[in-house]
Amino acid sequence: MNDLDPLKSFRRATPPITPAAADAARDRLRAAWTAPPREPRRAARPVRSPRWLVTRAAAAAALGIALTAGIGIAQNTGDPRAGTQIANAAVLGERAARAAEDVPFAMPRADQWIYVKIRAAQFKGDMNTWWLGMDAGKTHTVERWERVDGRARAEFIDGDLEVRSPERREDLQGDVVGYSFPGPDMHRVVKELPTEPDALLRALYDPDTMRIPDDPDAPGGQQPRPDDRAVFRTVADLLRRPLPPELRAALYRALPRIPGVSVRTDAADAAGRHGVAFFGTFGGWAGDMIILDPETYRYLGTRSFATRAHAQQGEGTVEKGTLLELTAQLEMRVVDEPGARR
Repeated sequence: MNDLDPLKSFRRATPPITPAAADAARDRLRAAWTAPPREPRRAARPVRSPRWLVTRAAAAAALGIALTAGIGIAQNTGDPRAGTQIANAAVLGERAARAAEDVPFAMPRADQWIYVKIRAAQFKGDMNTWWLGMDAGKTHTVERWERVDGRARAEFIDGDLEVRSPERREDLQGDVVGYSFPGPDMHRVVKELPTEPDALLRALYDPDTMRIPDDPDAPGGQQPRPDDRAVFRTVADLLRRPLPPELRAALYRALPRIPGVSVRTDAADAAGRHGVAFFGTFGGWAGDMIILDPETYRYLGTRSFATRAHAQQGEGTVEKGTLLELTAQLEMRVVDEPGARR
């Protein structure tokens, strides 16, 4: 008797693996195989045992058998296909990175302008009662222009185009309450950020790299190290901008390496568009999303909400489920002057 006959009889009852299932299985294995080791918090991690190696080898062998059981399975190149599952944030990051690498890009000149059209949810109260959250049913649309080098911003106010330089904002008592952002320093950051994911993360966590000059909240001129949520939101800010493909790809690959970041397979932006999202849970109560188109992985917008009730000292209590931010980037392109849309 042929030794393969029993195997053939077992396989007759097994339906062929579908391309979508094959892609999902391959993605899970790739994510597990390539995921960076976690840094130890207290003690050094023990050397992986031979049993770990045998387990990983066995998983690879099992996947190989499953794939050969199917017919006509295409090699997964990272191209988005309907029905293909997103197993985890690492898979989403890799697919989005590959898509970003294929997008044509021309670096804008410093004197050009970035035009954006954004839809955002409105406060239920105002900025002084932010803990009441946003009303997803009430949105407004704004158009803004930012010079590529950060030296000026513009928007229409009461029908007139107003162009402003990035200056400090002061209250009625003359105290500094904030600065225009991103400002000239962000233009330098975009050009100097590394494109290797781990090096990029180190730069994003570095207070000297990401510091806005003359920040009044920095005692003695020293900035505190950005926390995980600050880095996540900085990545969201960067993704709103025109970026070199290699930097955009690195940001997507870096996002899953931020502690607390997972994936949500269905998230809606302020325009009602549904996409897949990087989902970060931070501080034990805040959930932030970066939403991407499920087919092209283009940046769509953001959503933030309270995952549990949180009392903010000296202000109010954010109730569980409160919507804290909801945006949609409807358009973004480089133009030659403020007020231009093409």
